[in-house]
Amino acid sequence: MNQVQNLKKLENLSYFDKNTLSQYTDLSDNSLYTNINRWIKNEKIIQLKKGLYVTGSYFNKLADKDIYIEFIANKLKTPSYLSLEYVLNKYSILTQAIFSHTSITLKSKKTFSNKFGTFLYKNIKDDLFTGYQIIKKGQFEIKQATKAKALFDYLYQKTCKTKDITKGLLLSYRLNLDEFTNKNIKEFSIYCQKAKIKKYETLPNLIKELHDY
Repeated sequence: MNQVQNLKKLENLSYFDKNTLSQYTDLSDNSLYTNINRWIKNEKIIQLKKGLYVTGSYFNKLADKDIYIEFIANKLKTPSYLSLEYVLNKYSILTQAIFSHTSITLKSKKTFSNKFGTFLYKNIKDDLFTGYQIIKKGQFEIKQATKAKALFDYLYQKTCKTKDITKGLLLSYRLNLDEFTNKNIKEFSIYCQKAKIKKYETLPNLIKELHDY
């Protein structure tokens, strides 16, 4: 049987791994490896990362490809949720151009690059792996930080090696807090308390000062 025909059986899957692919073919490991490389070159399949794929047909048929790419950001490294610069840019808190999908994970830091772009993952301790929502977008469910948690994650990563956090330092990040509400600040305060690190105790007040600046 033409092995390309076997790929049609995978066209309804949002992603699949090498083991799944091997179940739909009758190829040896070496032959499967050779075919995978050829299918990637011919764009029959798209490599999301080593061992993880989607058919080109599945992706091309998607009405909203950006939503799918956000979904994939959750899947390239699990558990993870979209946060940091990517989410802050969505809320216009950071206004510079963002060229990668940034996420928080419990596992080690990692960067993936594929046809869809660059995916950056930064880690955080277990107690702070919270503050995200599961958002239903069409057929996909996407884990994404709230506005307050995305800001906390961003500042936590930026200042983790900084001895003191000052208003001047925060000003240097050029944060746009016009749409950051008192409710957001209260939520932000919860994460600062959960961090249990002294330098974050005054951070909510500094954010409020910047908000009112």
